[in-house]
Amino acid sequence: MGSIYRKTAKDPGTGRRVDIGPYWIKFYRNGRPFRESTRVFDRKEATRKLKEREGEIAKGQFRGLAVERTKFEDLVEDLKTHYRMDKTGALGRLGQALAHLNPVFHGLRAIEITSRLVQGYITRRQDQGAANGTINRETGMIKRMFALALQQTPPKVALAPYIPHLTENIREGYFEHEDFLALRGALPDYAQVAVSLAYYSGMRLGEVFSLQWEQVNVAEGRLALKAKDTKNKTPRVLYLDSDLSRVLTAWKQRSMASWPQCPWICHRKGRQLKDIKSAWKRGCQVVGLGQMVMDEEKGRKVWQGKIPHDFRRTAVRNTVKAGVPEKVAMLISGHKTRSVFQRYQIMDEDDLKVAATRVSAYFSKQMGTISGTIAQLGEPELDVAGVKGADS
Repeated sequence: MGSIYRKTAKDPGTGRRVDIGPYWIKFYRNGRPFRESTRVFDRKEATRKLKEREGEIAKGQFRGLAVERTKFEDLVEDLKTHYRMDKTGALGRLGQALAHLNPVFHGLRAIEITSRLVQGYITRRQDQGAANGTINRETGMIKRMFALALQQTPPKVALAPYIPHLTENIREGYFEHEDFLALRGALPDYAQVAVSLAYYSGMRLGEVFSLQWEQVNVAEGRLALKAKDTKNKTPRVLYLDSDLSRVLTAWKQRSMASWPQCPWICHRKGRQLKDIKSAWKRGCQVVGLGQMVMDEEKGRKVWQGKIPHDFRRTAVRNTVKAGVPEKVAMLISGHKTRSVFQRYQIMDEDDLKVAATRVSAYFSKQMGTISGTIAQLGEPELDVAGVKGADS
């Protein structure tokens, strides 16, 4: 049987011991005693809490007091440690997310972070004008915190709250080759190298900026990506397009002459390149591929136009349209999941026309095979490209 009590202290005036502070409860699980503050001064409420604990023990639902004491800050520290060990570069994104998460969740115990509270946070962020994709990245970090806490020995939380995933507006931007050439011509030399690598390979800019000359064999037209430099920690090999090979050859000759000690492919006067945001926006504005426009909801100007990640979508689209098998295309782009890869396969009207021609050819062939007349069977067949007279 459990018990209820209050701590006592000696009264300096009377010398007697008197009750102080809130009620505490003492209960047992498998003969082991547990003591817990109820944080209340009402004996009836303390009795209710004791019965609640004894009920959890009877149902096998009591996970220990450590679970009850785990706070949001504990979960954050564990996630920071995980990111440091994993070296994913996500610490910066976590810092950005915490600027919005802390006002709602800081100081709360993990058991107080419920689905309803998270849904309230989502509504709050939507009212602030945050995009669904941004909100998903933030709530996704909460999911990761609870997942890590459940993996601890012993677990730091008993269960994780349900956190909805919002539908995102998937960008469908891509570059036509003429647009790429125009933009590249409007960029400074160091940025031209970076965009050439991104456009032809489909690499993320973070991967592009991490490349060193030792990873490229210009003579063989081969580039090796290290596992530590890729988002999914998977090494891969890329073969260079002729135009990309020409750009790298010229840039290497210039780099070795002026900055022989610089190991980085993408650099600015010998210093590793970290981003090309300013050069990108200026270049796009010059060739008419984007501009800064006023967003009335946000009360500030935002970028509207092409973004570097459009190169990744373009590379996937071009690879698939060139007839490269999907499995090989995924190895080139570095996509691990087919669902994400398919999001990048952007269709335009020309793609749809080709598809319609192929379907029409298929049905024409089926009609001739199944129920056609001799005259119909004598008609020249269409091949998959819609050209008459080709063998099927």
